[in-house]
Amino acid sequence: MTNAQRLDHVEDELETVKRLLVSTASYAESANRRLDELTIKQDRTQSHLDELTIKQDRTQSHLDQLGARVDQIGEKVDQVSDQVDSFITHTQRLFTKAGSEIEETKARTERLEALMLKLDRNFEEQKSQFQEFQLTTGAALERIDRVLDYLLRQQGANPNPPS
Repeated sequence: MTNAQRLDHVEDELETVKRLLVSTASYAESANRRLDELTIKQDRTQSHLDELTIKQDRTQSHLDQLGARVDQIGEKVDQVSDQVDSFITHTQRLFTKAGSEIEETKARTERLEALMLKLDRNFEEQKSQFQEFQLTTGAALERIDRVLDYLLRQQGANPNPPS
């Protein structure tokens, strides 16, 4: 191989190296652009993540407040439930007492009704006896009147009274 051929060959290889370097530089620039774009995207993503973290913290704060309110409401519900249970127990006692009093009143009413029936029968019996007594007394008084009239007439016919 001659010097000229060697020189041509070296020039060809230099040309190939030159193309490779240009291609590598072009690829490096493209990679740098992509890296810059990815960095921008990563910055945007980080910004979004930061915003989401802030929102998550707010949401957690709201959830904590809501949890506290739910606990307060739960305590109040428990208090109301206890009061309702107490009211129901008291009401049941009152109903039981009222039921007993009603039963007692019914029994007394039945006894009173029986007594009233007995008094009515007694009244009717006494009324009947009184009417019989009036008739008997009336008849006896009529007989006494007649006997008196008879005696008075006898005395009037006989001026000396019997001794």
